[in-house]
Amino acid sequence: MSPNYGQGTRGGASPRVLVVTYALDPTADFVLRELGARGVPFWRTDLADFPTHTTLHAELQPDGQWAGAWHGRGRGIDLSELRAVWWRKPTGHEFAETMSAPERRFAATQAKQAMTVLGALPGVLWVNRPQANADCTKPVQLAAAVESGLHVPETLITNDPDAVEAFGQRCGGRIITKVLGGIVHTEDGKRGQLYSRRVPPEQWNDPRIALTAHLFQREIVNKAYEVRVTVVDGRLFPAAIHASAGAALLDWRQHSREHTYELATLPRHVQDGIRAMMRRLGLTFAALDFIVDTQGAHHLVDVNAGGQWAWIDVTREAITHAIADLLQKGHTT
Repeated sequence: MSPNYGQGTRGGASPRVLVVTYALDPTADFVLRELGARGVPFWRTDLADFPTHTTLHAELQPDGQWAGAWHGRGRGIDLSELRAVWWRKPTGHEFAETMSAPERRFAATQAKQAMTVLGALPGVLWVNRPQANADCTKPVQLAAAVESGLHVPETLITNDPDAVEAFGQRCGGRIITKVLGGIVHTEDGKRGQLYSRRVPPEQWNDPRIALTAHLFQREIVNKAYEVRVTVVDGRLFPAAIHASAGAALLDWRQHSREHTYELATLPRHVQDGIRAMMRRLGLTFAALDFIVDTQGAHHLVDVNAGGQWAWIDVTREAITHAIADLLQKGHTT
């Protein structure tokens, strides 16, 4: 359960902001401290708490609206008073160990479907809707970026080794590969991360490529620096990332705390393209990654609908206030 379970409710005030995230989420803490300082009532919980530690009851009214509450241990939300949901990084539903595997699968489906009642409540701001987050896959986001006027490096998704060889030749022999989903993985009980890596020509026709789908992309060989752009309701917070030497030059997520950061300025056409892309993707919040080459061109390489931002000190306070502003007012601009 969340360590500050129920935090933010003062003097019996009913929470108007629901924050759904995992228990130890330090990024969320920055915003929740700000909401608390403003006296904005909120309730923080996680999907892992439901149904073991929290209770939902929702009844359909004659007017077609849902009424009820989601609560636990004396804290919770009245559905009729909910004004904003920050759907940050929830973990999966947890169930009693006495349940069999089939029972848990059935219960998980039931619990997931029950939570969609929140999406049926009128006048509620979502940052972001779960379905919009789920739909923001690599193929969808990169296509939306191009349609919005942003530049994306040549990209190939395939399980055909012959196609990789042809693609590599078209890209001048410099291609990289990156995972299509999340980079975190677990093997033999150990947690690791799958970073972007170069694919040398001798690996282009590796028969193991046929085992599953892979994403390949032209490497931007004249990279000057990278930019993490955090977007909050159309407001852009760009930070330049100057990576240290070594593997992090290819993928800055390696040793990210060792880099240097500074405020950045985006060209007008990039700003316009970002806002257009966010509308296409139905996102209110996202963290975007750009590579800036030595000619000043900005190449979009990733859109993370639930991306991190709090470790970058030059933009942390501004983003904290922007998210708090949005949740407090309960509607987009």
